[in-house]
Amino acid sequence: MPDASAPVTAENALLLATARVDAAPAPHCRSLDWDYVLRAADRQGVLPLLYQWLRRHPDVAVDAAVMEALHEAYWRGHFRNRQLLEEFHRLAAAATAAGIAIMPLKGALLAQRFYDTPALRPLSDVDLLVHPRDVVPFGALLRSMGYDETAGAPSYVDDEWLDRDSRDHCYFAIRPGFDAFIEYRVAPLELAVGRLTDLDAGYTTALHRHRGEVWSRARASVDRRWQMQSPEDLLLHVATHLAAKHLDFRLIWLHDLARIAIATPALDWTYVAERSAALRVVAPVTAALDAARRHLGAPITEPQLAGLTRGLGRRSRLSLVQRDFARLQRHVDGLPGRDLTRDGPWAWPLGAALSRVRGWKARLRVLRWVMLPGGEYLQHRGTGGAGPLGRVAGSLKRLGLRVRRRAVDPAG
Repeated sequence: MPDASAPVTAENALLLATARVDAAPAPHCRSLDWDYVLRAADRQGVLPLLYQWLRRHPDVAVDAAVMEALHEAYWRGHFRNRQLLEEFHRLAAAATAAGIAIMPLKGALLAQRFYDTPALRPLSDVDLLVHPRDVVPFGALLRSMGYDETAGAPSYVDDEWLDRDSRDHCYFAIRPGFDAFIEYRVAPLELAVGRLTDLDAGYTTALHRHRGEVWSRARASVDRRWQMQSPEDLLLHVATHLAAKHLDFRLIWLHDLARIAIATPALDWTYVAERSAALRVVAPVTAALDAARRHLGAPITEPQLAGLTRGLGRRSRLSLVQRDFARLQRHVDGLPGRDLTRDGPWAWPLGAALSRVRGWKARLRVLRWVMLPGGEYLQHRGTGGAGPLGRVAGSLKRLGLRVRRRAVDPAG
């Protein structure tokens, strides 16, 4: 059901139309809240798609100031993407010379291979996959090219409890006219916020096996300087990134899925279904693909989605997996009426992580670390001091509860 607190269905209809990949008729575009449209388009990553759509529909009455803002945003994105992709190719050449294999994830691959022009796919950074043996050498290569390592956002969990291969390695450099931000990692998928799935040892092992499959199924780029994920693995990566890690059905990510489906008519749906089941992501992958099909016209059929949902097996409606699936489906149903400028509820990422891990021991570990995060996480968030009392204060603050100072401050 549409969210009654966000009466923006007409504005959202326009945003959905700009992100569609089929020839659906233009929606009613009179008396729109253009301030909301611009803010929502920015957050959803579809400002360049909106600009392109409006240029193709000159009959839509748009204020000149709105078109000027979109024109400026489009060309800012165009030049940033060009600079960032040039930097990526420079890195790829250096990595090849050093004997290091790299594989772009998400935007850097999508913008080049699946969009009519890279300007239509906003890029904020370059995400890369490397082999475990190349984590240290690639960091040294980046430093030799003028990059500085920067700390990423810490997990809820203290680092010694986490899998080394799930870490993000973040590097930053100031280049003429733009800032370059590079993230690289060993794990090809991020399946929960805060790396919480690392608390399930069996799941970590399954992800390691999947990493090997991703590399074995990849193929070299035309210049043979970098590796490209198979379309199936790219589809899984985008779907899980939006619906399993971020739990945010941003239109640009749904548009990515639609582009992949269009460009790969012979996509191996059996592999997608098998990998989704093995990696316990049937619910988020199905929901993401269903949203792309229903709202953006992606060429994905109901039988293909049914093949995915068979991986859920026979589970009680009260199971965490089924509850996660139902929650995701409700989100897909209500997408046209939601406030697309806002984040979703805090509790949803926790429920998703709990549905991914197996066994009560792993689930209790997840709850323990979410309710009492590590000191590094609390210091990063500014939600409490070190020690148990500070952790409790930080947890309650994140939950939106008021806490009297003397209850958590021994000096009070």
